[in-house]
Amino acid sequence: MKAILIALFLAYSTAVSAQTVRDIEHQYGQRQPVYSVSRNIWMTPDYAADGQVCRMRLYPKRVDGNTDVVGAALQYNELRGLLNSLVPPNQRGMKSKINFGATATGGPATWTTYPYDKVTFTFTSSFSRGKSDDSSPLRKGEFTFPLSEANRGAKEETRSPSDYDFQPSERSMTEIVTIRWNNRKCN
Repeated sequence: MKAILIALFLAYSTAVSAQTVRDIEHQYGQRQPVYSVSRNIWMTPDYAADGQVCRMRLYPKRVDGNTDVVGAALQYNELRGLLNSLVPPNQRGMKSKINFGATATGGPATWTTYPYDKVTFTFTSSFSRGKSDDSSPLRKGEFTFPLSEANRGAKEETRSPSDYDFQPSERSMTEIVTIRWNNRKCN
């Protein structure tokens, strides 16, 4: 009986202390690339077959080193500067004539979309902020909103990109921003 207890203790001790990178990746999968792109924002990229970035997701840091950050929203001024740095206005192409800055709702969230010729920015916010029992995960491609012809009469001079294109989202509690390159297919 004593030998069985010792064997169980050793097996338990080994299991508790065996938390290596290999053990964790075996159980949960490979690490994902996450970059600290500003004081309060993480970025996760996806790549096309040729290695070019095809999509970036930006979201608030909740934990960084010895710091715990409370609040799930991205700070607009920091976010705007970062977006203008990651994809400067002169690299976006012209603003879309259709639904630039339009907001759609569905399920637990809203999406405000800023489409350009070369890239599309989507700002995502949830309705259930702060309610841990009411949260619903958003899956890629779960909600698709077709663009309408509503803004077909937009003036040509308003189509030039600027550093302040995302101003309508300043007051929203944006939780995720997705940047998607329109001509690059993600793997």
